[in-house]
Amino acid sequence: MKPDIDPKERIVREARKLFFAHGYSKVLMANIAKGLGMSKKTLYLYFEGKEELLNIVIEQYQNEVQGGVEMIIKNEALNFPEKVSQVFQYVATKLHAINPVLVKDIKENSPRSWQMIQAYKAEAAFLRFNSLLDEGLQKGFVRKEVNRPLAVLLYASALETILNPDFTRQMPRVLIDEMPATPDSVFDGLVGIIFNGVLTKSEQKAVL
Repeated sequence: MKPDIDPKERIVREARKLFFAHGYSKVLMANIAKGLGMSKKTLYLYFEGKEELLNIVIEQYQNEVQGGVEMIIKNEALNFPEKVSQVFQYVATKLHAINPVLVKDIKENSPRSWQMIQAYKAEAAFLRFNSLLDEGLQKGFVRKEVNRPLAVLLYASALETILNPDFTRQMPRVLIDEMPATPDSVFDGLVGIIFNGVLTKSEQKAVL
C-alpha cells in the first residue's frame, strides 16, 4: 500500500494544476480547497495564502527545469551537439506546459513572484547557457571569434520573449501574426537562429 501524500504536497500539486490551467488571479483558495475536498480553513493551516502557494509552485517548477538541464549537461555519454539538442528540446517542452495567460497574470498581479521568475531567468541564461558555450568552445564546436556574452544575451532574449508577454507585443502586428503559435515553438526557433550563428558550419546540421 502506497503511503499517503503529505497534505502540503497535495495542496501544492492542486494549486499548480489550477494555476497552469486558469492563471493566478482567477484561482481562489476556495477553488483549491474544493478540488482537494477540504475546507479553506484547513488550507490556511499549511499556507498563509495564495501567493505563498504560487511562489512554491514557481520554485518547484524551476528546480525541475534546473535538474533536467543539469542532468543532460553532465551526461558524458552525449557529445556536445547532442547535449545542445537535448537541452533545448527539454526546455522547449517545459515551456510548452506554461500557459501564457499565467505569465501575464503573474506579472500584473504578483510582483514578488514575477521577481522570482526574472531572477531565475537571469541565472538560467547567464550561467547555464554560458557554461554550455564554454564547453562547446573548448571542444571546437563553437567558433572562437564569437562574442560569448553577446550570444548569452541573445539566449536571454529568447527566454524574455516567452516569459515577458509585453516584450513580444512591442512588435508590429504583421510580424506577431507570422510568429509560431506556442511558447515552445517560439523558443525552439529562436535558439535555432542563435546556434546557426555560433556553431562552426560543420556542426550546425548536427545540432539543428
